[in-house]
Amino acid sequence: MTSAGTLSLLMSLVQGLIVVGTLVVVGKAAVAYRQHDSRPMLLLAAGLFLVLIAPPAFEAAVGALFDGTLPTGRMGGTPPTAATVLSLVLVEELLRLAGVAALLGSLYVRE
Repeated sequence: MTSAGTLSLLMSLVQGLIVVGTLVVVGKAAVAYRQHDSRPMLLLAAGLFLVLIAPPAFEAAVGALFDGTLPTGRMGGTPPTAATVLSLVLVEELLRLAGVAALLGSLYVRE
């Protein structure tokens, strides 16, 4: 295996660990919300999910759609227009912004 392949594998493993760790924290915050009816915990869980999980998942789904790897009934995808790419980037950034707003809300909301 080349050094580029090793580095790529290492980056994938680190990203996977980040996703798993984030999902554990989101799960614990959701359990705390249910047990204690704590709105800050709900906002924390939603914020972490929107900042760390949703944008890469959205990017992967859109990438698979345009690469033609999703079952669309045809071979290969069509290249997206510039307006489509811009709108998809805007959606991804809005997901992150909503997550940051939820995280800030978890700090300042009162029970």
